Amino acid sequence: RYVGFNGAVGKPQMEWLRDTLEEAKANKEKVILLSHQPIYPDSSNAVCLVWNFQEILTLLRAYPCTVIASFAGHAHKGGYKRCEESGIHFRVFEAALESPDPIKTYGLVDVYHDRLEVRGMGDCKSAVYNFDHMARPEAACLSIPEDEALSARVPYSHSHSEA
Repeated sequence: RYVGFNGAVGKPQMEWLRDTLEEAKANKEKVILLSHQPIYPDSSNAVCLVWNFQEILTLLRAYPCTVIASFAGHAHKGGYKRCEESGIHFRVFEAALESPDPIKTYGLVDVYHDRLEVRGMGDCKSAVYNFDHMARPEAACLSIPEDEALSARVPYSHSHSEA
């Protein structure tokens, strides 16, 4: 699984993400996470996942009332899985380079107060992702301690590429 064309999210990026999620939560803002590599198992082939996906998921799951979705690429065939624990949507978009001419593959994301709508063109699948997981009681939206969120270790040195 730890192949050369993947990478990890390093400690400075994880700290930045945690701080950004905390600020968004305090301001009652909603977040859509964009990354090149997929984060959630079963949303794509396991070989395509960011190396430290468990650490990232632990952090994201602490913000189910803030994080709407995570959109990624990298796995050319696309995929989708919703986290049962947090309700966060994990979508991997289909790659334009997999579509033969004259097909033009891309997607547009429309953001509404209660849902995201992906308008897929070409080989990109259209979908609607609701925000029903954000209606949880406030107690279900508490953050986890910083040391717990950042406790996992990246299996390679910082000299390798980061997602």
